[in-house]
Amino acid sequence: MRESDVKSYIAGMNDLSTIPILLAKIIRTCNDPNSGPQDIFNLITYDPALAERIMRIANSVFFGHSGEIKNLYQAIMFLGIERIKSLALGMTVLNALPTKGTTTATNLWVHSYEVAYVASSLAKYIPRLLTGDCFLCGLLHDVGRIVFFGMNPEKFRQLSASDGILEQERAAFGCEHMVSGMMLLDKIGMPHELIAPIRYHHTPLASPESPNLVAAVALAEALLGLRKSRPEEDGGWSNEHDALVKQLNLSENILEAAYDELIDSRSEIEGIFTSA
Repeated sequence: MRESDVKSYIAGMNDLSTIPILLAKIIRTCNDPNSGPQDIFNLITYDPALAERIMRIANSVFFGHSGEIKNLYQAIMFLGIERIKSLALGMTVLNALPTKGTTTATNLWVHSYEVAYVASSLAKYIPRLLTGDCFLCGLLHDVGRIVFFGMNPEKFRQLSASDGILEQERAAFGCEHMVSGMMLLDKIGMPHELIAPIRYHHTPLASPESPNLVAAVALAEALLGLRKSRPEEDGGWSNEHDALVKQLNLSENILEAAYDELIDSRSEIEGIFTSA
């Protein structure tokens, strides 16, 4: 299989053509300083799956409001506009891919959500970052692996999430998942500065733009990779991550705190993606 086959597969994903309609309205409304929670509420009610997912996330233990958020409007107020925008894009992409409901795809999304969570935590210590952007890019950082799974599930399952995962991907699909993810998100019109973390999360020092955003996602995945608590974790710690930590003046305590915030939330995160 060649990179051109991946490009053709993405080009033929007709469900992606429906993404800009409601999503564009949600993002435009989130970006409009004259819009308020009621305007966002009115749009999200047109997407029951997104509304239901937002309710479950708002009531998650890791947000400290388990069972206390009673309606969608409260959830929007609590989560905030940036996180709602991120969830809207992430969920729309997830629903468009032909892998929903499969165990492998669910496990990949759980891993991606955990990276999103840790990246958001790191955003508090890295200058010039929006937590919403960190969350979104963390959620979508491995979307290229979902593309590979959709193309050929059996070939994808033969890959081993190890130090040689990128070489395995090139041999099996003609390119790495960072490239297929970039192709997918470019097709739906995601801004280039937000595509950079998807393209460069394994080689963060090579990114030509959004260096701090790329760093947050790369460090989040590497922190999870150090623990190797999930088979889907394909990140490892390298000299590049040491360099990022030094550049950003991040202490070991900060890195540990960002990871520790995730620990008690794991079962809740799994529930978000295993429910319909």
